[in-house]
Amino acid sequence: MKILLVNDDGLYANGLLTLAKRLSEDHSVTVIAPDSERSGSSRSLTFHGALNFMQMAVSEDFESYILNGTPADCTKFGIDTVMKGDKPDVVISGINNTCNIGTDIAYSGTVNAALEACMHEVYGIAVSYDCKDNDYTYVADFIAKNLEFLIGLLPTDKNTIFNINFPSVPPKLKGVRFATTGDRKYFDEYRYVDGRGYFITGYPVASETNDRQTDVVLNEQGYATISPVKLNFNDTALYEAVKDIKL
Repeated sequence: MKILLVNDDGLYANGLLTLAKRLSEDHSVTVIAPDSERSGSSRSLTFHGALNFMQMAVSEDFESYILNGTPADCTKFGIDTVMKGDKPDVVISGINNTCNIGTDIAYSGTVNAALEACMHEVYGIAVSYDCKDNDYTYVADFIAKNLEFLIGLLPTDKNTIFNINFPSVPPKLKGVRFATTGDRKYFDEYRYVDGRGYFITGYPVASETNDRQTDVVLNEQGYATISPVKLNFNDTALYEAVKDIKL
């Protein structure tokens, strides 16, 4: 397969390089990463500035580039320009160095870089791992061994991605479960640092709204989760309720 590999942590992130190295054993891999860390970029694109990219000699096993844009830019620019005429079969975003579960996906550059693939009718997969020791080998092996099977489960309309999150690796990992996307709340506050401005700090808090099948709950229990995330934002239930109302 032809794989476009992107992330939001930059070209030299160990998760990205470990996955690129592993996937290149069986596939043609092109890596395009932001020129700096772009966590929390969501689906932002660069509309009012020039994009520039540069090929980097990182490995003989795969082509790699840096782009002065967002993670979603990396996907869009990669498909439209760098791989023009040689469209990838799948865009994989990651391996991110923290999990992107629940409503984190609204902010996540990792997840939204994969969702951008849907805009170009390409399969997308986001991969994140709560890594403590900078060793991404197990997660990279899991993706490589299961990639074709997972793509085969995705709808052929290419409007849905898989968001994969690993909380830990064996012996602590209990297993891998398919899950819905849960509700992840934070206690946040902005703290002022003299002469520099305000910085956001916070931590996740327990939510009462999650059932046992959500990625938030299963992740806390020690399971890796695979959540189907759809590009379509329609609230079809509300639409059916209001569609005949006359204003």
